[in-house]
Formats: sequence, structure tokens, C-alpha cells
Amino acid sequence: MSSTAPFPQPYPVKVHTYLSSASSEKPSPVQTYEHLPNFPLSSSPPPPSQPARNALVFIGGLGDGPHTIPYVRALAERLFSSCPPYSVFEARLTSAFTAFGYGSLAQDAREIADLVRYLRTGLGTRRVVLMGHSTGCQDCLEYGTKFVLDSSDEEIAVDGFVLQGPVSDREAIRMAEDVREVEAALRVAEGMVKDGKGEEIMRRDAMPKGWRGSLVTAYRWLSLAGVGGDDDYFSSDLSDEKLASIWGKLLQPVMILPSEEDEWVAPEIDVAGLVNKWKSFCGPGIASECSGLIPGANHRVENTDGQHWLADRVAQFLIDIEK
Repeated sequence: MSSTAPFPQPYPVKVHTYLSSASSEKPSPVQTYEHLPNFPLSSSPPPPSQPARNALVFIGGLGDGPHTIPYVRALAERLFSSCPPYSVFEARLTSAFTAFGYGSLAQDAREIADLVRYLRTGLGTRRVVLMGHSTGCQDCLEYGTKFVLDSSDEEIAVDGFVLQGPVSDREAIRMAEDVREVEAALRVAEGMVKDGKGEEIMRRDAMPKGWRGSLVTAYRWLSLAGVGGDDDYFSSDLSDEKLASIWGKLLQPVMILPSEEDEWVAPEIDVAGLVNKWKSFCGPGIASECSGLIPGANHRVENTDGQHWLADRVAQFLIDIEK
């Protein structure tokens, strides 16, 4: 006899549609999902939602999309009553779900900018904070250390960053896969990029076994699995010079929240020490003292106590950036 897990409780969201020109010259409609407070189920319509004065934009990792990370609803419910209150918006990037393999951090950053602009100009949002989970943390640092630094557009500025579960994809891939297969796939990808075929999909038989069900371009494989790739923000072996070029460029507050029992981090890596090292390269007042390891949490923070701890830390961080 097989057993099935209970369905999660339904909760209300508001779907916002706005125009984005990030992926093409012609603006196209895209969506974001705003969490709303619970209301009694009845035949009457739900109460009208008020425009979000403050927004926390949540960005998932590889293979994620809206509503795939278990702690986001608990976080949204906590922030409804925080001071100041925040609404949580889950971004729907074109790289969501299985499309990560033919995306890039640069493309994600352009799409995030369109969402931030919509929040500020379309909804009149006062503060916007980006929160990444896993590879979404790379999106946050890409946005904060490259994208907004190259722009004078105040409509795409953000007020802070929360990094939950920042891990090295390069190191995680080598934990899970045969290293010889990983290196062989990198050689194939390097040859494709050299031949001007970086945006073409890697052959299935050229990839490590665990990746043969995913469509991945040569560029994205190098970015994720190669030393110094565009996604290589959190590896434990990055030089001080590289770390300074990342963390030293942040101009907005950042809170770093790795999971204490993250299954995608090698046991020999001193995560707490790594966080302290990252913080040491930040400018004065940039790295939040609320940073720390989420107790008992796996990569996705599936434990209830960890979710509550995480929500409380995020709420405190949002209070702190008001000071």
C-alpha cells in the first residue's frame, strides 16, 4: 500500500501582469505572484488587497519557480505583521523551473530590473528587497555588484539583499556527480564556446549522468560547473581578490543565511567561517549582524523551527534597514 503526502493548505495570491523587454526587443507580458493574507473561505469575494508599500522579491534556485520552496508562505505570513509590513512577491523569471539550463544570471538581472521597476512605478512601492534561495543568491549578487552599478536608473534600485542557502554550484555538482564526467562535459562545452556555439544545447551523452535529463547550453554548463564561471560566487576556494570584487562592491545591506545542515555543502567546509570571511570583505554597515546559520535546516529549510527562525531574522533585517 502506498501513502501520499497531504496537500498543503491553499493560500491566496494576486497575480500581477506587467511588460518586460528583457528577453526581446518587443515588450512581452510576464507575471509575478503576490502573497495575500488569509481570509475565511466563503461565498463572498475576498477583501480587496491594498497596494504593497514594501516588497520582498523572492527568487528561487535551479529548477525552482513560484510556490516550489516550502518556507515562502510562512515568511509571507510573518511579514504581513512586521513593522513595517512587507508583501512577498515570487518572481516568475524565464529561467524558472526546467528553463534554467538555457538562461544566465545577466538575463535574470534584466528581468528582475523590470519587476523592480513595476513595483516602484506601477504599485508605488517604497522599499524593495531581493531575497534569493540557492542559485537565486547568485542572482542577488549579480544584481547588486554588476547590474545596478552600471545603471543610473533609480527605478531599478533596491534597498537590500537576503541570501538563503548560498552554495557553490561548482562544488555541489562535483559532490553529486562523477568528477571525470563533469570535467569531460566541461571540455566539450569549452570547445563549443570556442566554436561560437555557446548558446547551443549540450549533447545528452556529453553530460554527467545526473544532468542528462536537463537541457543545458554550453555557456550555462561552463557558468555553473567551471572554475571562475559567471555563477561561481560562493565556492570555498575563491581568492581574496575575487571575494573583494564581489562583496566589496555591495552598496546595500546584505544578510547571509546558510542552512546549518545543507546537503549540498561538503562536510569539510566551515560554513560559519566562510560567512565571516564574506562579511569581512563588505564595506562598513553592509553585512548584517543578523547573518547566521539556520538551525537544523536543510537546503530548502523544510523544518518548521528553521522556517520560524528564518522568518524572524528576515523581519529583523527589514526593521534594521529602516534605521
